Amino acid sequence: MPPIVSSSIAQLDLETTTFNTIVLQPKGCLDGIAVLDFQTKLEQALERAALGIIVDMQQVKAVAPEGIAALAFGISLAAILGKSIVFLSMDLASRRGLTAEWKRSREICFGPWGDLFDREFEQFLGI
Repeated sequence: MPPIVSSSIAQLDLETTTFNTIVLQPKGCLDGIAVLDFQTKLEQALERAALGIIVDMQQVKAVAPEGIAALAFGISLAAILGKSIVFLSMDLASRRGLTAEWKRSREICFGPWGDLFDREFEQFLGI
């Protein structure tokens, strides 16, 4: 009778294996060449992850404007692919920069966002 549990360990091919969630942990400063490397890893992670990715920013010391643009690109790509992207431990300045960049790119694509309802309708709803 063959054994129920095999003693062999399957090797994962990281190039072709799909994971539910992938965690990226950039380090140092997101500027210059580091941004290009990070954006490549971000794109690859979003393509491979079944559900989405987590970007843990705890070890990031500073984020240059091109780094903010790469993070905003990640949000856009995740939306296109129907996946989630979560940023953890992002400093306040970077979060503000990312929010401003996301708002700017959204306005470029969709125009300025305004109130959906007029004041009378909001009063009718009790808002």
